Amino acid sequence: MKKIISLSLVLAVMLIFSGCSLSGGAKINSYNSPPASAPAATSASVYTPSPSSSSSPSSLIAQAAYVCNKGKTIDASFYKGESIPVKPGEPPIPTGSVKIVLSDGRTLDLSQTISADGSRYANSDESFVFWSKGDGALVLENNAEKDYLGCIVPVKEGIKVISPNGGEIWSKGQAVQISWNAAKDIKSVNIRLAISGNPDSQNFNAAIVSNVPNTGSYEWTVQNLYAEVLGVTDLPVSDKYLVTIEDSDHNNVYDMSDATFSIK
Repeated sequence: MKKIISLSLVLAVMLIFSGCSLSGGAKINSYNSPPASAPAATSASVYTPSPSSSSSPSSLIAQAAYVCNKGKTIDASFYKGESIPVKPGEPPIPTGSVKIVLSDGRTLDLSQTISADGSRYANSDESFVFWSKGDGALVLENNAEKDYLGCIVPVKEGIKVISPNGGEIWSKGQAVQISWNAAKDIKSVNIRLAISGNPDSQNFNAAIVSNVPNTGSYEWTVQNLYAEVLGVTDLPVSDKYLVTIEDSDHNNVYDMSDATFSIK
């Protein structure tokens, strides 16, 4: 009898550890083996840098000093980040950055973003955007140009028209800003307005101002001008206007709007 009781006791213990009840009822989860781990999901669009790459410093590739309207300035240092490979057909992943120092005392570190034109940099919430295009820069604060307008790297020689440079629409009586970039040795400039290739106007050409200091900008109220050759003072309506800015002392040093604009 003792042997039978001992055997029953052993069987009961074995059944418990095997996960079954003595009566064949509910499973006893007193012990569960850990399940085999599933492979981690991967995504081609997610990039996780390795410990060595995440600590790699960005390299300085260029520096530029921009001069903007009303004497404001921007000093920019451009950095190249780590190159991230992408699959064919996928957009590039920008990793560059820029550090800008504004003349109002602010310093910002901005990350590069995808752009079809120029190099675009922004903070995390896109409330500040610095967009480098050629020798100029566009600054947007809360999606609008605010304090830093007409920003450009000064030329070492000659003159470069910044605005109007094509596509603008002016109206008579409107106060407009004419801006340019000129070498420091140019003391003063002449600003002229002309209609390009319009036989009806006989190529209207008139002076807006002469011998104005080379400050980089001039505010003009759109109004009738005296065209010396034609002897007329009426300002024709046209979409073929161009502005020419020339060195007052050397008329062969000049620049013209890249494309036409309109006066209505």
